[in-house]
Amino acid sequence: MNKKIILHIGLYKTGSTFIQEHLGKVEDDNFQIFLPRGKLVEHLLDYLDNPREIIRNKILAIINECKNNVIISSEGIFGHQSNGFIDVLKRMRLLESLFDRPNYIIFFREPSSIIYSGFFQGLKKNFDLKFQNYIYKNINDLHKTIIKDFSQTTNYKIFDYNKIFYHYLNIKERALFVEYEKFFKEKNVDVLNNFIGLDIFFNFEKKINFSLKKLIYLEFYNKFFLFKYIKIFWLALTRVFFRFKKTRDPSSRLIVLINVLIKITPKIYLKKIEDKHQHLLDEIRNYHSKNYEDFKKKLLQLNKIKDNVVFKLH
Repeated sequence: MNKKIILHIGLYKTGSTFIQEHLGKVEDDNFQIFLPRGKLVEHLLDYLDNPREIIRNKILAIINECKNNVIISSEGIFGHQSNGFIDVLKRMRLLESLFDRPNYIIFFREPSSIIYSGFFQGLKKNFDLKFQNYIYKNINDLHKTIIKDFSQTTNYKIFDYNKIFYHYLNIKERALFVEYEKFFKEKNVDVLNNFIGLDIFFNFEKKINFSLKKLIYLEFYNKFFLFKYIKIFWLALTRVFFRFKKTRDPSSRLIVLINVLIKITPKIYLKKIEDKHQHLLDEIRNYHSKNYEDFKKKLLQLNKIKDNVVFKLH
């Protein structure tokens, strides 16, 4: 395989949809780009979960038909927090064997921020999910999880990047680590473009995903008998329309309803929910503060650079 293979592998909740939308607009004769919902990515995720020779051959057949370099983007490639990233090493070994020394792009994010964002994603499917229950699942039980879904619980202690990225740090010449917060704040696209070998224009003014933060108040509203039945009826109705018509995600309609209720609900009670979540976020942040700083220092030492916007390992 003489092609250059670049894998954008996640993490989840680090702007992957934004990156993929802009990758999808690239027109360059030197690259062929494969995005989620395409056959190649579908086969690859299937293979990483359950490696079979027949799926491997399908992947290689598609790759071999490409006459140029290849970019594959899917946040599902790296692994998932709902099983504690237990299969990270297995998945990496499969990728190394399949593509023969591919290059990797990995976006990472401050642990409490990425966990909280995952919690909101889980609320889209499980409106009774509570943050305190979401982050405290027993790690041994977590590692036995099969279905990967944000509505499943996780454990905040698994987000030690020194551990889950350990094997990618050991192939430093082929890995690009990008810090989510600073990438989107500083809009520093040059190092990403230089690593890939493209000149991608990123429109940072365009918001790809709407905010789900208002779903936080469901923990408050779920206490009320009347609201529970309103919610059940409303969800049933919107999901019927969502199934048979091209409408927005039902969770976006629920946020509209929550916004109305916020205006007529005493804010002091809603503030209690926010304060409780903030306490848990502080606990996560404090737990990971040293690990996270050590990880970023390790990247800086390996790269021998002073700029901490984007970390590239040479």
